[in-house]
Amino acid sequence: MSTDTKQDRCELCQRSAPAPELIGSLGNTHGGAFSQSQYDLVHCRSCDVARLSPLPTDADLDILYRQTEQFVDDHYTDEARVAQMLEYYGYCLDHLGLMPGRGEASLEVGAGFAWVSRAIRQRSQDVRTVAQDVTDECSERCPWVDDYRVGGVEDLPPRPRFRLISLTHVIEHLQHPARMLLDLSERLVRGGRILVTAPHRPAGWQPGQGIEAWQKYSYMHVPAHIAYLSRTWFELTARRTGLRLIHWNAAPEEGEAFEAVLERDPKAGHFWWQRRRRRAAF
Repeated sequence: MSTDTKQDRCELCQRSAPAPELIGSLGNTHGGAFSQSQYDLVHCRSCDVARLSPLPTDADLDILYRQTEQFVDDHYTDEARVAQMLEYYGYCLDHLGLMPGRGEASLEVGAGFAWVSRAIRQRSQDVRTVAQDVTDECSERCPWVDDYRVGGVEDLPPRPRFRLISLTHVIEHLQHPARMLLDLSERLVRGGRILVTAPHRPAGWQPGQGIEAWQKYSYMHVPAHIAYLSRTWFELTARRTGLRLIHWNAAPEEGEAFEAVLERDPKAGHFWWQRRRRRAAF
């Protein structure tokens, strides 16, 4: 375990923090000509995030998401699996205050088959469903999506604003998840919410326990899964991005996954100069 007192700037929370603790080293689980064949897994004691070090490069992400087909496995179309996904996201819509109202819009980021949009469509024909992904692999396979946009989030038009934005098992793939939340916060209507689901950490793992549990972790995909976020990270990041964390649940899958709901914070201020000040912090 590291006892180094040197202060570094955490790449995930952008805070000055003690040098991260080394959990251990992990080899790639994906094939491809990546910049690294092995990554360190480190833990930030400030934001309680476990992440790969160094972060994967843009070229690495291009190999993963633009040069590789992602949705060819029957896992994504199996009827029982689809029913399970729709039941879960339907529960989130119904019980976490996420279901948009008539005439409102939803955005699904990194949508793939756009399960949240499909669950919304089961409940209403009067919500405009928008999906975004960096490839067109699923764009013609989701009739429950009104507008499937291929490209980056930054390429989306400024309107409509959204009552719900969802990132379901997406945020762990991002090099800079805080910047994504900042961008998305500016696309919400007043009172709008963001749903995030993602891997958390191996069941029962605590800082200082080493790499063995991570080597057996079903969500350990290297270098695709860049960071395993925490409640502390969301609380810190929400304050910096004009949001507030209103729901956290790390019970799913015995603590190996989590769901978080963030809401646009009316106290944060959303005039252009206030948004500009928040952006300057990144």
